[in-house]
Amino acid sequence: MNRFFRQQQKREFINLIRQFFTDQDFFEIETPILVQSPGIEVHLHGFSTQYANFVGERFPFYLPTSPEFAIKKALGNPDFANHNLFEIARVFRNAGENTKQHHPEFNMLEWYRVNADYKNIMSDCEALFSYLAGHFSHMAGGFDWSSPYPRFSIAELFQRDAQIDLSRALTDESYWRREVELVLDQPLADDDTFEDIFFRVWLDLIEPKLGLEKPTIVYDYPVEMGALARRKPGDSRWAERFEIYARGFEIGNAFSELTDPDELLKRWHHTNAMREIYGFPPHPIDYSFIEAVGKMPPTGGIAVGVERLLQAFTGATDIREFFLLPIPE
Repeated sequence: MNRFFRQQQKREFINLIRQFFTDQDFFEIETPILVQSPGIEVHLHGFSTQYANFVGERFPFYLPTSPEFAIKKALGNPDFANHNLFEIARVFRNAGENTKQHHPEFNMLEWYRVNADYKNIMSDCEALFSYLAGHFSHMAGGFDWSSPYPRFSIAELFQRDAQIDLSRALTDESYWRREVELVLDQPLADDDTFEDIFFRVWLDLIEPKLGLEKPTIVYDYPVEMGALARRKPGDSRWAERFEIYARGFEIGNAFSELTDPDELLKRWHHTNAMREIYGFPPHPIDYSFIEAVGKMPPTGGIAVGVERLLQAFTGATDIREFFLLPIPE
């Protein structure tokens, strides 16, 4: 593997992404590297640091796991009213994120379309990936990037691959645990949470089948895993979140963005309660972010790991090939 060649590929790829969004009249924003809170997900871990002023006072900060909080603060600012925004930002994730598909620091592409929802972002993904497939000069074969992409709800996939009625499972815990033990042919622990059980089924029976021949979109997650996605109008058990898969792994995570500050604060407290159960420190609550979310217009947004997307386009077996000085495994 020639590392200079991989850097050439990466530069061409990023330039194409930037050109696509510029042509779509998105504004490229620049967000901070020092932030007040690293995130709002149970299993997401940040790098912490301190700022020391000239009199020796110290203030805690984190490296961002995503530019999401900062971009949404901009979207809640009247100065950015009605502007679609994007950024290719350096982000940092701690606690074991170093595998053939993960690296502790990487580039994150995020874009946010105002007066839109997750269905608009699905269409954006199809347009962007088709554009890249038509212009990137180092495409690997054996994969179809042409649109449209297959779309499945999470409930459809649980029914298809695990024969589990996920709608019923949301309100019938005994059914949920019984059916999962049956399909996995192994007992569950008494302290397994809904999320623990969900991902055991997902990782064993569903995810390995996704996006093997062309990108595949999976949408409408249980609200317990909604993160910062709004509840589905008409059925609040589900959140308007989707993920997109290519070559068997996830390359993007998108929402119809949550704009209810009270709901956001409740989810943050729930996340920190779950982190306590797992023995993780709480994520500091960024109240300026919560305030900004309440001022955002209806928005659809997505996060896409640039190097992982590049890995999917080139067929590279190890994401660390695209970093000049990768952190050893």
